[in-house]
Formats: sequence, structure tokens, C-alpha cells
Amino acid sequence: MMASINEFLIIAGDGERKMIRCARCGFDLCAATENHKLHALMQEGPVQEAGPHVNPHHLGGDKFVLRRFYCPNCLTQLNTEVALRGEPVLWDVQLGTE
Repeated sequence: MMASINEFLIIAGDGERKMIRCARCGFDLCAATENHKLHALMQEGPVQEAGPHVNPHHLGGDKFVLRRFYCPNCLTQLNTEVALRGEPVLWDVQLGTE
């Protein structure tokens, strides 16, 4: 079985052996029941790195950060998130049990 999470992540495997895998290089990040972001490389920077129109006047100071997540094998950017500085990594893709 294969299903896409996004352009860069797929779910591969059958039964209880489902894995979240990098679509580019095939690297298994973790079991499908885990938060893949915790198994990726993460880079955190100012929220303004998201683009020229994202908080250009730095309202709220450095309260928010942009996090980028990369495959540890091929360094493909897998996901991004904007979060409050110091908050835990978001688990925004949780798969239901079947």
C-alpha cells in the first residue's frame, strides 16, 4: 500500500508495518503512528524567512519562528510550520488506526 501525505512524504507498507517515507529517496523516517517531524532534521529561523510579506515590520518581536523539516538522508525539505518560539513541534498529520 502507498498513500501520499504531501508531495514529499508517503505512507508505505501493509498492516502494522506502515512507515512514513521520503518520496524522493525512499528513506523511512518512522512508523506511520509517529510524528515524522521528530525524526527529520529541523532548522528554525525568524518567521520572516517564510516570505517578504510575512510580518515585514516584526510585530510581536521574535515571538514566532519558521521551522523547516528535512529528510536526514537526502535533505529534501519535507514540511514547514510556523510556531511560537519554544513551543513543541506540531503533530499536524496523525493517521487513524484501521
